[in-house]
Amino acid sequence: MGDSNRRQFLRTVAGTAALTVSAEMTSFAGMRRLRVNAAMQDAASHDRLQPDWYRKKIHQVQQQMQKRKLDALLLLNAHNVIYTTGYFHLSTERPLAALIPKSGDPVLFVPELESDQVKLWWVKDYESYFDFPGPVNRVRWIFERVAKRGLDRGKIGIEDASEARLKHMKLGAPNSTLVNAADLIERLRWVKDDDELRIMRRAMYFADFTVQAGREFVLHHGGVTEDQILKATADAVADKMSAELNDVVGVGIAPPFGGLVPFGKRSAFPHAMPSKERLKTGDALILSFGAELGGYSVECERSFSVGKPTDYAKRLFDAMLAAHDTAAENLKEGAIAEEVDNKSLDQIRKAGFEKFLKHRTGHGIGLEGHESPWIAEGDRTVLKEGMTFSCEPGVYDPNWGGFRHSDTVIVRKEKGEIMNTYPTRLEDMILAI
Repeated sequence: MGDSNRRQFLRTVAGTAALTVSAEMTSFAGMRRLRVNAAMQDAASHDRLQPDWYRKKIHQVQQQMQKRKLDALLLLNAHNVIYTTGYFHLSTERPLAALIPKSGDPVLFVPELESDQVKLWWVKDYESYFDFPGPVNRVRWIFERVAKRGLDRGKIGIEDASEARLKHMKLGAPNSTLVNAADLIERLRWVKDDDELRIMRRAMYFADFTVQAGREFVLHHGGVTEDQILKATADAVADKMSAELNDVVGVGIAPPFGGLVPFGKRSAFPHAMPSKERLKTGDALILSFGAELGGYSVECERSFSVGKPTDYAKRLFDAMLAAHDTAAENLKEGAIAEEVDNKSLDQIRKAGFEKFLKHRTGHGIGLEGHESPWIAEGDRTVLKEGMTFSCEPGVYDPNWGGFRHSDTVIVRKEKGEIMNTYPTRLEDMILAI
């Protein structure tokens, strides 16, 4: 695509928000083309959680620590540091830790290259080391300083640690009692409160938009390649985020170029890498995108038929959609994770396509794109209101192609609440090129 065409495409989609959607008829065999009406989501003054939220979270963590009689909790996992303190950073080989005492404010242990940035955040107590690897193992360095803070004989909760890392923890605080408390933060992260859900809804505004940008690109340019779709959509959502976001901390566009867009037989590859093949009438097309905002991730994936679908394609699509709808309906409080998975995938089995199943129904989603619990065989987690999951059963015929929608769903008392607003029915998923 030439520079002038690219600029025109970006101008066309720049104001488009895939939030309220109506359908209008095209002249192609009576098929429908979506017209998207811009409807900007109400945005608060911040696109990330604020210090008061993290102060409350620290207090909540300390209440859980008290139940386990912990004197402190030491976090080295970057996502857990962010979850409890809000300190966003580029996680590298350099250890960065948060120490949460049984009362009072947390402490950050950071590499020196973070020392000026950390002063801008609400956590005022920090210590820094020069760089990695240094004359002393940096995990040992952290635990030496933890011990000096009155915890030399304390009971310290730690996260899952390798044998080598645990050795250095013990060398740093040899008289402390180290207890694996990895599940403490993990379980708190499972249930999102209204503030977290607001950030996720804001992210979904951009995820839905990216799918629409991909659709518009295909409609404008026809027989494009997968990497061209990815490049155009990544540019479009990056421009939109840059123009509309109030905060750009914790924002990400996943590689390669922002998502997965397989078509034809390659749509039967759930995690297909991009190719140079060209889209043609008769193909199935999956536009699979996520958005990350304020550290929180969401997903929007939609499957399309390029041209009028065959009866066989309709059967595949209908089986996928029945599984998707069943899962969303059953993501409710009190349900068992693996039972939701079984009810969902049974729709594909009953349609006669069991041999085309390649993966579970969904996964937890939040600060990580994939996190526990899992809507999958083997996970007996009892679902609680406020948990968030991807809902993405798929059906994949290697000799033809595949279909998969993914929504981000909030567990509610009666049934799941779908955060996405993008259509899912087959009549809205037909593209004429």
